[in-house]
Amino acid sequence: MQPAERDQDPTHSAVEVPEEGPALRDANAAAERATRDEAEAADARERFRQSPTLPTIEPDEAIAPHLGQGEGLHSTRQSAILSVPGGDRTLGYGGTLHLTSRRLIHLGQVVMTVQLTDIIETSLAGERLLLALRDGEGMAFDIDRPRLLRAEIAAAMRALR
Repeated sequence: MQPAERDQDPTHSAVEVPEEGPALRDANAAAERATRDEAEAADARERFRQSPTLPTIEPDEAIAPHLGQGEGLHSTRQSAILSVPGGDRTLGYGGTLHLTSRRLIHLGQVVMTVQLTDIIETSLAGERLLLALRDGEGMAFDIDRPRLLRAEIAAAMRALR
């Protein structure tokens, strides 16, 4: 027995639990974000049931020129990554995603607009919002708070009917 081991409690295991590593911290943080996002989305869905009108926010100088007459801005997501199936960019296109009363507008490396009436289905895969479109195409957005945005999109689509 080595001198350092002599002073240790023999009932104490030599195998210690490793410290929380970066991967576990990242997974915990992602789970906490998803839980907060789901709670915010549930609150929003309840608000939209009681009052179907989405609040509008003041457009900034980037989105203002892209809005049509009478088109309101409801939500914005910074650092939105747009990916399209079969696209030539594996990493997607960075930009800001805006939800208006009529459209989703992605402004950044590319400008892309989708009419809300062309969206036939929304779904989630982790922190990715997936959109299926009327023409059989689709796209995905890696964004912050995708569950809340999905609820906001649904409310905006209902308001168009």
